[in-house]
Amino acid sequence: MRILNLLFSAFVTILLLSGCMAREHFILFQDADDYQDARRISSTYDIRIQADDQLAISIASKDKELVEVFNNKTFIGSQQGMGGSMMSSNSNGNNNLNGFHVDADGNIEFPILGRIYVMGKSRKEVAEDIQERLRQGYVNDAVVNVELLSFHVVVIMGNDGKILNIDRDRCTIVEAITMAGGFKTGTYRENVLVVREENGELWTYRADFTELSKLLNSPVYYLQQNDIIYIETNSAQQVEESSTYRFLTAFSSIMAFVVSIGAILLSVNK
Repeated sequence: MRILNLLFSAFVTILLLSGCMAREHFILFQDADDYQDARRISSTYDIRIQADDQLAISIASKDKELVEVFNNKTFIGSQQGMGGSMMSSNSNGNNNLNGFHVDADGNIEFPILGRIYVMGKSRKEVAEDIQERLRQGYVNDAVVNVELLSFHVVVIMGNDGKILNIDRDRCTIVEAITMAGGFKTGTYRENVLVVREENGELWTYRADFTELSKLLNSPVYYLQQNDIIYIETNSAQQVEESSTYRFLTAFSSIMAFVVSIGAILLSVNK
């Protein structure tokens, strides 16, 4: 009986140890109380335009006829301005738009103005550039707005991957992981890898979700086009997925059954 009790105790101990993971590996934003007073974060979501991006460009003016000169199906939207309605071009009212494609050299082909280099610029910088060109003899009161139609982010969580199509240019890494299904059991929260292409070079960053201060000030808090997020499984999860772990689990179940039967038999024979 003593041997059976020892075996049973050892079995329970192994199960407890195998299931234990430190709290700090799972709890997010552990320093959140430090932000009870407002703090400014250093992160920026000023998206820089890259090759293969699709841009939606709208031009507004008080003079509809002047705007129609630049009429193109990729001009979208309308704006209201001081002193009256601002008219914007929109061919046939078509809202199913493809946008201006940024080629491999970083250029877009713009009606009348021709080829315009946009690579590495922000939406605001591109809008100001086009607006300045238009006001030089074309549309004196032109107001230009540039939007990034969409970009994608790849989220890899353990052995599973998902491509997210973001329809706005401001998306945080928290939002992306949530859209991908959130952190799974057995994945690290404090060492999330982000791979980013910048100016033709690949850079890697680490994001710590257990400390809010680090996350908010991380250069990858706001995502950019083609970012890859990799969430690594911890050692416990890797062990669970191994054939050795499955064998030990089956063996432990058998041992538990044997111990239980032995205890019952001993109690009956007393």
